[in-house]
This record gives sequence, structure tokens and C-alpha cells, in this order.
Amino acid sequence: MKNLEELAERCEKEEIQYTYGVFQEPISPPHVVALETETDNFGADNIVFYRKNLIQLDLTMDYIDFDLIDKVENKILYDIYWNKTEPTYLSDEKIWQISYFFEI
Repeated sequence: MKNLEELAERCEKEEIQYTYGVFQEPISPPHVVALETETDNFGADNIVFYRKNLIQLDLTMDYIDFDLIDKVENKILYDIYWNKTEPTYLSDEKIWQISYFFEI
């Protein structure tokens, strides 16, 4: 995966609701939200030669959906190295969330 646009295209292809940052209107799970958490660029002489963006992708579900988790991991994030959190239940919102961390 080269950029966030490609991430959006993959989510659309797999019919997973996606946004960067926050949805403009309330939306029911399941969905994914991406955020650029920081950059780790390589540069010299005030020029960036290589861009590296660290991304957090949050998968939100009403229940732990193993097929959806498999789809995210094996059809959307299949060509990048990622780490993830354990499924976390957010009791205030009554949803489950898994966060994936990777760079593009």
C-alpha cells in the first residue's frame, strides 16, 4: 500500500465503511477510521527525500466479527507490516475496537 487513497479504495472494494479522521454524520459499525499519528521522514538540506507516515486504523464493530477482522488483515493490509491491539470493549459506546498500526 502506497498511500491513504489506496487504503480508501481497498476498503471500498471490500465494502467496509471508511473515513479519515471522523465521519461527518453518525454511522453504525462496522467501520474503519484512519489517522496519521506522526511522520518519520528522511531528509537533508531542508528537503524531504523519503516520506514515512505512521497510521492508526481503528476497526469498530458491534460484536467481534472474525470474518471482518480476517478481511481487514488479509485483503486490505495484506502487503504491509502491521501490529494490532487486542479487541477492546468500549462499554460507554457498546462497541468493540481493534487498532492497527503501520506505516505507508
